[in-house]
Amino acid sequence: MSTWILQHFLNPALFWPGLALVSLPIIIHLINRLRYRTVRFAAMEFLFASEQKNRRRVLIEQMLLLLARILLVLLILALVGRLILDPRHLSLFQGAKTHHVVLLDDSGSMRDQVGEGSAFDQAKIVLRDIIAQGADRPGTQRITVVMLSNPTVTTSGFTEREVDTQLLDDAAAQLQDLTCTYQSGSLEKAIETIKKRLTDDRATEKVLHILSDFRRVDWNDDAGLTTELKACDAAGVSLNLVRLVPEPHENLAVTELTGSVETAAVGVPVSLRATIANYGTREIAGTKLSVAIDGQMLNRRETIPTVPAGETREVAFDVDFPSSGLHRVEVSLGPDGLEADNIRRLAIDVPQSNPVLIIDGTSGAIQGQYVADSLAADQAVTGYAVTIDGPDGLRKRTLDQYSLVYMLNVADLPPDAVEAVQKYVSRGGGLAWFAGETINAAFYNQQLYAEGKGLLPMALGMSPALLPPSPSSQAADLEVTDHPIFSLLAGQENPLVDFVTINAYFPVDRDRSLAERSNVIARLRDGSPLMIEHEFGQGRVIACLTSAGPTALSETLQKLALAELPTDAPPPLVWNDWASGNASPTFVVAQLELAKRLARRDRSLPRMTVGEEIQTTLDLAQFREDVEITTPDERVIKIKATRNSSTPETSTTTEAPAQAVLAFRETEMPGVYGLRRYLQDQSSRDTLLAFNVPVSESQMTLASDDQLKKQLTDITYTIQAPGALDWIRRESPGEDVRWWILWGLILIGLAEQTLASRVSYHKQ
Repeated sequence: MSTWILQHFLNPALFWPGLALVSLPIIIHLINRLRYRTVRFAAMEFLFASEQKNRRRVLIEQMLLLLARILLVLLILALVGRLILDPRHLSLFQGAKTHHVVLLDDSGSMRDQVGEGSAFDQAKIVLRDIIAQGADRPGTQRITVVMLSNPTVTTSGFTEREVDTQLLDDAAAQLQDLTCTYQSGSLEKAIETIKKRLTDDRATEKVLHILSDFRRVDWNDDAGLTTELKACDAAGVSLNLVRLVPEPHENLAVTELTGSVETAAVGVPVSLRATIANYGTREIAGTKLSVAIDGQMLNRRETIPTVPAGETREVAFDVDFPSSGLHRVEVSLGPDGLEADNIRRLAIDVPQSNPVLIIDGTSGAIQGQYVADSLAADQAVTGYAVTIDGPDGLRKRTLDQYSLVYMLNVADLPPDAVEAVQKYVSRGGGLAWFAGETINAAFYNQQLYAEGKGLLPMALGMSPALLPPSPSSQAADLEVTDHPIFSLLAGQENPLVDFVTINAYFPVDRDRSLAERSNVIARLRDGSPLMIEHEFGQGRVIACLTSAGPTALSETLQKLALAELPTDAPPPLVWNDWASGNASPTFVVAQLELAKRLARRDRSLPRMTVGEEIQTTLDLAQFREDVEITTPDERVIKIKATRNSSTPETSTTTEAPAQAVLAFRETEMPGVYGLRRYLQDQSSRDTLLAFNVPVSESQMTLASDDQLKKQLTDITYTIQAPGALDWIRRESPGEDVRWWILWGLILIGLAEQTLASRVSYHKQ
């Protein structure tokens, strides 16, 4: 009952005293009924007859008079107590004990231009007006502001604050400090957090204001969000949706910047690709893409193809770096409504050259020379520095220093070499494996295929085989797919790769399947697999079932070949002529593309999204705990990594080296962050991390009112139009009701006087 009174009266304290006054007309009526009256009459019979005749009429008139007087008291109570018929008018900013929770959308899309400011600026204007309206009635309103980017922490200065003139004075500076992030936010998680906050709140009324741009991507059939909003509605929380953006703008965004950064080297052109997305409603043409390296804009601009609405286009371009070390690449578009997504950044660690290890089991390393000439005939052009070694090199050398490793015609390996190469690939390294006449198939099947769980993707046949002669001279021995290695070779008219001759190869064991995460990328004329790619751990393996160079056929294979050839045909002498015949240029191209494909992926610098945490683990035997973070605005933040709880201050065991963990969360600003770690010898090791805005914040299409109604079925809510502030009531609520009460007082007062005159007794 008390809740109903608080919901319907601006002055609820007057309700019970006013209700007590209703008894006053009743008491007066009863007193009058007991009062003796002197009545003149001629005879007792006449009195009885008159009383019987008029009793019902007099009783009705007296009851009507009593009712009129009670109504007068009730109307006076309603007028003085300031009755509100619709409690929703009261619950916004008037009278009742109300807790306003404002969910302020500070995601990246709120940086969209609206008028002379942003959508976020409009949100702050609405928030200030809410505070100003509540301050007109101190002691009745509380407010809490929750930011969408971090709903578990309320905004400083706006945590269950009483809304009064002091808060209004403080709000100017506090609202100035509120800034819009570049991140994405989860409405579902935010509403869930707010629901928990309001569940135990004892305020009479609880109102949730959502100040947002209401983009379709956030509100389109989100079942989890609907569930949380229904829970709030069931808990008695009023929902007020405040639109801030009247209509979406055209938006062109750079959504991705990538390329062959793993093979970057000093002076070697690196191919990069920028993806441009059109999130608007019309076609955009004639736009240019600017490129900057280490903050210096290049004197050229890349032309972007026409981008239809809702589609993407790629722009490919080359950049080169004159020096080794860490570099920053930035691409940008011209200004539009949302400028945050016009820029994309990439960090690259450029070495002087990319070391490649070639392990050749052939006598004299003849096959390795063909590969080395393909990769590093001119190191200044390709950027590769090749080292050729025998099978023992896998044991003696530190493989992690190499961009990729070749194994050519290696018969078998000792256990420690097997472990070394498997560990190298699983950590992100690349392995190119080529067959040859010395291959021990049983060893590879047992140790490196390992029933599909090992390094190689296939089980080998027990001996090499010959490719049968072609019945047609037009059929090519090598059939390539659209794999990136063959992107420059496939699909040409009369491609040079058709002139490759393959005579011998190792067949796969048809009784055993290929390993998971593997696929055939090239086949022979008869459909037999020739090249197979395999994902192993974090790295890649490409196995080629023929030799890398023109390895001579054994006498046995030559005799088998002669038996199948016409008598006048020249006998085959080598496994293949890919590296030495008419198609040798395609071998060079294929090896360069293969090196790009297999280059260590763990060497590329991280590409992250704003708001993600920078995490790293330090081996305290090598690094100190002190770390420096350089932010995009050149601030240097010195922090200390946290030693693992399992790591004592003084570690005496050699089995578990001491470690410390760094977690840096202040990455709200897009740009390139620098991470400096100090070694125990006081030297430092630097790296860069590129943080870009989330692509989801570029999708500017708004959710219509119909879509919101569909999402909010069975939920009580109000939707405020963009720029409309009339819902923040400035006039006194219930004013129209009070006029009706005044007219009721006049009419019932006149009726009461008329009835009182009629039923009263006056002495003549």
